[in-house]
Amino acid sequence: MPTFTLPLGRRAALALAPFALVPFVTASSASADGPRINFGRAVMPRLENSTNYDGSTPEGQSKLVVNAQLDVDGETALVVVLEQGGRALATGSCAAEAEIRSGDAVPGRGALRECVTSHVLARNLRADQPASVVIAVVDDATDERRELYRAAFPVVGYWDWKGNEDAGPVHVEHRGLRLDALFGVGYVQQTYSGTEVSFGYVETVGGEDFEDDSHLRCRVNGGDVRVYEGTAWSPLQQTIRNRVFVDGAVHEDGPETWVTRYVQYAARLPVVVQDSGLTAEAGSSMDGEWACELRFGQTGQRVTAREFRFRVAGGAIQSDVAAASVRAGQGAALVGIGIAGAAVPTQIDPVLVRTHLAGLDLPAGTSAPVFAGLPERSVGAPLTAPRVAARAAGRRR
Repeated sequence: MPTFTLPLGRRAALALAPFALVPFVTASSASADGPRINFGRAVMPRLENSTNYDGSTPEGQSKLVVNAQLDVDGETALVVVLEQGGRALATGSCAAEAEIRSGDAVPGRGALRECVTSHVLARNLRADQPASVVIAVVDDATDERRELYRAAFPVVGYWDWKGNEDAGPVHVEHRGLRLDALFGVGYVQQTYSGTEVSFGYVETVGGEDFEDDSHLRCRVNGGDVRVYEGTAWSPLQQTIRNRVFVDGAVHEDGPETWVTRYVQYAARLPVVVQDSGLTAEAGSSMDGEWACELRFGQTGQRVTAREFRFRVAGGAIQSDVAAASVRAGQGAALVGIGIAGAAVPTQIDPVLVRTHLAGLDLPAGTSAPVFAGLPERSVGAPLTAPRVAARAAGRRR
């Protein structure tokens, strides 16, 4: 089975000034009690946009939506906050719900599903500064807040053309999050049924079409290839669809559309995931170094999208060494990932990818476990800006 040999390139020395270091969640710093983030299915924040017509002119507005897995017993109240410049712009309160398996709650497993904040006007969420996504528990008695997750993401400004008036084109400005900080690791989790292993990754592509004809092929210690049939789907996505009218023409679709999505593939494997409480069917007979390719397309025309590399010990998938400082969670692992050349995201900044793990800032001197396919320089064209909107934005800032 072919494996990727694309070079990582030189580690960029660029310092991203807007990205202040944020608390790094580790096994030692996490509280021994109370809920924790489970990174087996990533943490997927995104901005959803609409138009506010309350004023004299239409204005764009955004709300933060967050999905996350949790290690938690019972229903737990959480808050999700969108911050910028040390100020909370939008807040939402949600309950982490227990996961249900065969009609019963799964012990220690919960989920934050579609937790939505209040709206923030686009003009109040600057596109020249990062925004922080925070998930926290608040003690109702003391109002003390314990943060479970804090990650900063660049903010993208884009526009929606509403038509022309006497004064010219009317554009409403919107906002999105650039989520490259989620690209640099493979997300692995034992499924709720307990019989399958889920492999996931985050990518940005130029359209919403999704090819679900897929399979996973793996080999252990360079041995024979085995195919594990399963199901691929994309349950979460953020769409930035830029649509502007410039010089008598509409600019839309193609490079003007960025779809960032979480892709998941689940298959029955003879091994399990660390800390799942399950015993592998194969025992320890398949321990060693695994390399698995997730491939899409019809038979004979399949194209590799991602390769996952990980170590199996005692029949259980272990987190990558580079990810070991992050507590992956119950039945979860963070593993090495390779990006195939044909599947490089349409928008990707290698500095953001290397310096973050699941959205969290990595300590200096460490790097995300991306072993192949990361470009040396940023990839992707900027979005087209309407001239009037661009001048107005410049005055506003």
